[in-house]
Formats: sequence, C-alpha cells, structure tokens
Amino acid sequence: MIRNPLASNLKRIIAILSASILLGGCAYNAVNEEPSMPEDKKLVIYTSHKANFYEPIIKEFEERSGIWVKVVTGGTNEILSKVSEDGSDEADIMFGGGVDSLEVYKDCFEPYETSQEGNLDNTYGSPEHAYTVFSKLPIVFIYNEKLVIQAGKPRTWGELLASSWRGKIAFADPNQSGSSYTALVTLIQATEDVFKDEETIRKFVQNLDGEVYQGSGDIIDAVASGKKPIGITLEETALKQLGKKADMGIIYPVDGTTTVPDGCAIFKDAPHKDNAKLFMEFIVGDDVQHLLEEELYRKSVRKDFKQSIDVKEIDYDLDYAIENREKILSLWDELTGEQ
Repeated sequence: MIRNPLASNLKRIIAILSASILLGGCAYNAVNEEPSMPEDKKLVIYTSHKANFYEPIIKEFEERSGIWVKVVTGGTNEILSKVSEDGSDEADIMFGGGVDSLEVYKDCFEPYETSQEGNLDNTYGSPEHAYTVFSKLPIVFIYNEKLVIQAGKPRTWGELLASSWRGKIAFADPNQSGSSYTALVTLIQATEDVFKDEETIRKFVQNLDGEVYQGSGDIIDAVASGKKPIGITLEETALKQLGKKADMGIIYPVDGTTTVPDGCAIFKDAPHKDNAKLFMEFIVGDDVQHLLEEELYRKSVRKDFKQSIDVKEIDYDLDYAIENREKILSLWDELTGEQ
C-alpha cells in the first residue's frame, strides 16, 4: 500500500525508467554528464548498485532537494580500494556495499548519525556511525528447474561441498563481489561444526572446478542458460529474475542463511558533505524504505516496519569476516590460481 503521494512518485519513476533504456553500470565510470550548477547544489555518489535500482531513488532525491547528483559506478571493493589507496577529490558518498566491506574501509568515512538511528536495526551497524545500514540482503541458492529435480536440489550449505556438485556451481569472485564474500563466510559458518574454515574453502573451490564469475548478474545468466545447474546469489537478484527466467527457482537453505545489510557512508573530506547528509537521511526515511519492500525486492532495515523476512537466519559473524578477510581472500586467490 502506498503511504503518500511522494512514495507514489517513486513508483512512477520506476515505471518510467523500466520502459526506457537504463544507463548500465560500467566499471568505475561516471554515467551522467555534469550540468552547470552551483557547488552547493551538487552531490557525487559512488555506488555498486545497478542502474535499475539506484536511478529511481536518486532521481526522486534530485526532485525533492533540487540537488544534482553525479553517479560513478563500480564494484564495492573496486571503488573502496581505489579511494583508500589513491584518494578522491570528488567523492561524497558510498551508496551500497555490504557492511563487512564498509567496515574494512571505515577509516575512509566521516562518522554521521542519522535522525532515524533509533528506528534502524543496527545488529550489524557501526558503533562509530562510520556507515548507516540501508537494506537487508539474504543469500540464497538458485537452480535451473530443467536440470535439477526438486528431490535433488541442494537444501543445505554443506551439500554444496559434495563431490556430486563439482563443476556445477555458479559463484562470483569474492575479491570483486561483496555479496560473494558474504556468501563465502556464510558457507564457512554453516559448516564449521564439520569442517575448519580453510578446509571449507578448499572443498568449495574444488567444486567450482576452475570457473569463477565476475558478478551477480553472471550467476543468473549461467543458471538460466543451463551452463550451471545451481548458483549462489542475493535474494534480491534472484527475485528480480524469477518472472523473466521461467526455468529458474530459489532455494532458502534449511540450515539458515545470513541477511547481512548493505549500507551507505560519507567519505572524509567530501566536498558536498551537507548534501551527502541529506541523501543519507532520505534513504532511511519511510518512503525509500517502503519502496525497498514493495518494488525493489529488498528487506527494510527499519524496526518500525513489519518485517517480511520469513527465512531461518544465521547470525553473521561480522568480526570474523573482517579480521580474517585478508587470510580468506589470499587462500581463495591461491586455490583458484592453481586451477
């Protein structure tokens, strides 16, 4: 149910954009040209979101605020590592990226506490307010219904390590994809009673049989085309494609899954810091958070909303994911390099 005319306007923008040619997410590139505007009416957003997700939100923000937004796209880790190493004289805000990735690069951000902080589920929030949670993102399995019968589909994380699935799993590189890193840590946690973390990674890489994808969109295409019978991706990514990919199904692991949120953060020395704060307030407000649930296939982080998550949740060990990131990715690179 639409709460007010402003929320209705967001839905209208989505409908318009859906009927138009969307600007694709190029690797670390600006996707719109800068008009002649005074500096106090500008905002530069770096984002790992896809265009069909960020465009309605950003366009509505522009309409309400009168602020022009420049959008620069790229992978979460690609953007953050580049800004961390080389700096940026234009970046105002990072919109997107799992909180485990944002936490690693928290020294790049200016702490900011939104006015809605008390209404947000900060289970995975930043104690220092280095970033603000935005939406919840369950990890799921997908499968090709022509290639995998109901009785034979994997139902637990541990089943993904069985030799019968070798060469049949589509998975993106966790160096490039924040959601794949979250999925890999989820797999480690879900199987820790049987395997040690290094053993889990070795078995899983072996089952990938030398083929690793670059992004979540590639996972969908691989499974829908039948190149791979199963894949691991975000629930949002899968739900968006269900109507388009008739032969694709979703599996919610019976042993549970993680629902780690993504977030938003203001860069230190942001040239348009006040406008960045306005954007931060906007995305955790009622209208955008309702839009997540109603139109964008995501879960709201607001505690005052009725939650639609009906899956068994695993408590994601954020400290482990952060502290062991370098070790996990180094082992991943070593093992995938051997294949």
